[in-house]
Amino acid sequence: MFCTFCNHEIPKGTGLLYVKRDGTTFAFCSSKCRRNMLGLGREGRHMEWTAKQVALISEHKVEEKKESAFAKDIEAKLAEKKAKEEAAKSGAKK
Repeated sequence: MFCTFCNHEIPKGTGLLYVKRDGTTFAFCSSKCRRNMLGLGREGRHMEWTAKQVALISEHKVEEKKESAFAKDIEAKLAEKKAKEEAAKSGAKK
């Protein structure tokens, strides 16, 4: 069974099952989830600490390539060195 609010798995024999008058049931893993949904009226997909939010972020997130200034300098120097070698080879062939 999974928590209605945060979508974490609830181990058997734990958690809280809340039943509304119309018969709908909500399963909660903790009182934190119960209070956020029923007491405060929040949605799990808007909370950063829930598994639902993590799933939404991971679907839309594009892998960002982080490089330091040092790495960029090394890459630029290697590109210059390669260009000089190619120019030397093409000059020697002529």
